Amino acid sequence: MISEKSSTYWINPKLKPISQLSALFASGQETIILQSTNTPIFQPLGNPPKMASSTSYSKSASASVPESTSDNPPPQVFRETLESLAVAFILALLFKSFVADAFIIPTGSMAPTLMGAHKDIQCQECGYQYQSGASEEFDNSTGLRLGVQVIETICPLCRKRQNVEPEKDNNHVTFSGDRILVSKLAYALGSPKRWQVIVFKFIETARQNYIKRCVGLPGETIKIQHGDIYIKNPKDPDGLSTIETDGFRIARKPPSVVLATLQDVADTKHISKSIAEGILLDYWQDASGQANPKWQTSIKPNSGNRASKYDWTASVKDVPKNDASMIRFSQRIADRNNTKQNPQDNFHFISDLTAYNEKTFRTPSGRDDRLSIDGARWVGDLASECELSTTKGTESIELLLVEGGVEFLCQIDLNNGNATAIAMYQGNPISVFESNNGLVDKLQATTPVRSGSTHTLRFANVDDALRLWIDGRLIAWGIDGGYSIRSVVPDYRHVPMTTPENPLDAAPVGFGIRGGSATIQRARVFRDIFYTNAAFGGIVSSRYDQPVNIRDTKDPYRTAIGNTPENYSFDGNEYQLGPDDYFPMGDNTQASSDARLWASHGQPGRLMIGRAVMVFWPHYWYYGRIPFIPNFERFGLIR
Repeated sequence: MISEKSSTYWINPKLKPISQLSALFASGQETIILQSTNTPIFQPLGNPPKMASSTSYSKSASASVPESTSDNPPPQVFRETLESLAVAFILALLFKSFVADAFIIPTGSMAPTLMGAHKDIQCQECGYQYQSGASEEFDNSTGLRLGVQVIETICPLCRKRQNVEPEKDNNHVTFSGDRILVSKLAYALGSPKRWQVIVFKFIETARQNYIKRCVGLPGETIKIQHGDIYIKNPKDPDGLSTIETDGFRIARKPPSVVLATLQDVADTKHISKSIAEGILLDYWQDASGQANPKWQTSIKPNSGNRASKYDWTASVKDVPKNDASMIRFSQRIADRNNTKQNPQDNFHFISDLTAYNEKTFRTPSGRDDRLSIDGARWVGDLASECELSTTKGTESIELLLVEGGVEFLCQIDLNNGNATAIAMYQGNPISVFESNNGLVDKLQATTPVRSGSTHTLRFANVDDALRLWIDGRLIAWGIDGGYSIRSVVPDYRHVPMTTPENPLDAAPVGFGIRGGSATIQRARVFRDIFYTNAAFGGIVSSRYDQPVNIRDTKDPYRTAIGNTPENYSFDGNEYQLGPDDYFPMGDNTQASSDARLWASHGQPGRLMIGRAVMVFWPHYWYYGRIPFIPNFERFGLIR
């Protein structure tokens, strides 16, 4: 046998399965078999395989194995192929069951983060691309089409109604929801974290899989107030304010989640025809109120560009040293029945309008118009972005955000790049910013911004925290930029404010400079998610989240039930979670069935499936009549 020899042997991998040699090993005789390739099966190490005759040689002729001359593979090859396929199939099942799985989003409860069945529309007025939900066209349980069709939507920027005509435009068809990849391993090895997007089996109908964002952890008390999330008895204090009010601390979304959930309010890349033709006053106006404004805007036609029909710029020249000049944003909405220019003071507070939910249907019984051009609630958590160029020697840049009468001003010194943020209330600076030494009067950081250069600046006031990005890079300052107004102003009421002397929330965004010249190539305004206590379907509680009517600027605080600024409710609804319960909510809070409405107000951890990781296949675009081009903008990680 081989074991009796002191030599070690080569095995030729080109030979037939080694099972054919079992009889030889069992015979106890040393055997060398030569293939027609003239290469031995076994050969001592140190002696490379030698060319030999094309015959088979054996010390025992009875132990020789005849050479196969057939071109047909032996049965073992088929068996091993089937075994390989079976193993691959089993591994795929194991991967699907324990590692990751793919899902299709059916509804729009997580819009704009994740899209369900929807329409993808380009506004004919301003060129903006937006989505409108269309899951109502399908039966939720069977997926079959119903006799309902979305025939009209609204642009969230210019508020122009848009007809949906799939018979004329193939890209007006109803697209399926995002296809996402879910990591099951994430919660097999750990547990859900706050703000993660989770997939779970619904506690009331375990056969249904739900996808929401986790905002509350086991054992916590959750409060929803003024569109924000507050936590009492936190299981994980990471990302919470250091300041408590009545035992609650505001929960702050991480910067990546803030960016993922901001929703467009205005964008100068998408100027409407009404503004370009002077029917509607430009949103951006010089803040001085002088007859000869320092900031000048220019709007020129951009022919042949469907997405950006007009080129907009704003510029200011030769601002005296130590003087400041600012341009500010006021939202104005065109009345389609009024062709006259609106007066400058006819503004609208920024609201929680979600264009995804606004649509008109064609049903078997006729037209069903559920479209509104405005939201029901004022939103104070805003963000701004501008692409700004300064001339050499310009002293500083100023960024302004206003919420509830509080002005947040960020000034960037262009000599050294130092950024400083302060807060002012009723014209006076207040010390509201969180630090390791209590509340302080300012936030400070160093930036790469200098005069004579161009930068993209983004300034956000979300979840009682100021964040600053320079050219896409987050600038760290304070404790996550957090602040607390009520700790300094005990009688503070969180309502929109405006006065004849200062527009405040009527013009809540501003860009400016000191001493020099500057040009803004593009300006954008965003709003944060506004979490509501309103029941699914639009029913509003008489106590919580009273809507501020923003359509009537003469009485901007009038609500559907006649509230005034004096009795505007501060109360928020509270939810107590059990020791194993999580609190999931949809990003599209106005159209989400989630923990706010469930009998238990919680989702057990044992029913978690996994964490939503990425959109790996959104819908395609039609090229002519052929579905050809994937919607690459929707690919990416889920934040």
